[in-house]
Amino acid sequence: MKLIHYGLDGNIQINDNEYRFSDFLKLEPRYSAPHGFHTRVYERGVKHYITDGHNLLYLPSTDAECDRICNREGELARLLQRFNAEND
Repeated sequence: MKLIHYGLDGNIQINDNEYRFSDFLKLEPRYSAPHGFHTRVYERGVKHYITDGHNLLYLPSTDAECDRICNREGELARLLQRFNAEND
């Protein structure tokens, strides 16, 4: 399971697939990177940290919220597919 949120460019990567952060928020409207940190890198059991570009803060290598988000990737893909079909 992998989650990488690049807050500066507005993208989020879930399990090697990249999405626009604005699209991701349609599924997870309350998600945000921890205050003051624009990038989060999570790879279950391997690494988990947040950074503001200057400071790096390591977090536990397993995180229930990140795992839950990674497990919902299929829902996000279906939501975006439906949304795109309705707007074509």
